[in-house]
Amino acid sequence: MADYSGLNIFEVENVNIVDYLQLRRDAFIYKMNQTKDGQEYLNKAWQLEQTKIDRKSMRKHFGVKEVKG
Repeated sequence: MADYSGLNIFEVENVNIVDYLQLRRDAFIYKMNQTKDGQEYLNKAWQLEQTKIDRKSMRKHFGVKEVKG
């Protein structure tokens, strides 16, 4: 995380917890985006977090035309 943020190890120790967790998250995502496998992992993780159905994409994927009612 120190490499990602540009902070030295002593500065990282002094960052408040909310900022530290945000930096850690961002550093992880940045590092994962460097490889194809990492990008696939991030895409799968994003898909698993989705809770609403993307009806337009589902209709397009399965070839169902939109019903006008």
